[in-house]
Amino acid sequence: MIAFFAIISCKKGSIETNYNPSLNVANNQVIAERAYSQVFNIFFMVVSDSLLKTTGSNQIFGAECTYQDTNGIVYVIDYLPYYTSCPDGKVRKGVITATLDKNFSEEGAIATLSFSNYVVDDLKLDGDNSISNAGISTGLQTYEHDIASATLTFYDTVSHGSYKWSSAKVFTWVEGAVTPGNYEDDVFEIAGSSSGSDLYGVEFAAITDEVLGDYFSCRWIRTGRTYISTPGLDVQSGYIDYIGEDTCTNQVIYYFNGNPFYDQFDQH
Repeated sequence: MIAFFAIISCKKGSIETNYNPSLNVANNQVIAERAYSQVFNIFFMVVSDSLLKTTGSNQIFGAECTYQDTNGIVYVIDYLPYYTSCPDGKVRKGVITATLDKNFSEEGAIATLSFSNYVVDDLKLDGDNSISNAGISTGLQTYEHDIASATLTFYDTVSHGSYKWSSAKVFTWVEGAVTPGNYEDDVFEIAGSSSGSDLYGVEFAAITDEVLGDYFSCRWIRTGRTYISTPGLDVQSGYIDYIGEDTCTNQVIYYFNGNPFYDQFDQH
């Protein structure tokens, strides 16, 4: 659910600054970043599951998953038409289908992901995206996650509506590679850029200044910093600070004009 901020303003002489449009943009950026990093995480767990490839079916992270390679390589991640409780405390429904051009363990493999009524809590995701095996960089395995044009739609009782988001990110596997099958110790660092228009049509761009910490043991992005540009607003730039360096937290801090604004997420 989107956080609704009280009217926050600062006065200097007769000039008043309303930060709410900037805060809405930052909030939407955080939600999209988290939603699609979780898509990557789920996909990664599914394609890494050896039992699924051996038997053709397995339950993974609350989903009924199938695998076939008789007519291309296809993974189906099925959360069924009703909400399914997942290990991260979220509820999901719908289907993610991943079509691959070759085994994902091979460098250069590309998986095209599509959604069918895929909803996480009250957030629906639409728009194809791709995840590719980018090979080894400085001794670490890397993947690329490209989202050409996503639509995120809210269905909660407080806020309704959709917004657009595009993203190009590199996921670097920095911890957990030596314990295959145990994802609780897996950590990826995320770097790259994104852009979109928020629920109110405000256009924005974002780029990671400090890599984001994607810990599989935490349902929220824990660490990192993202700079935001909003050229159409009075406050044209700021940044998002993920403050979970020491613990898994649902809180972030937005900074605009040097002023901190806290946001807390119960779901996304």
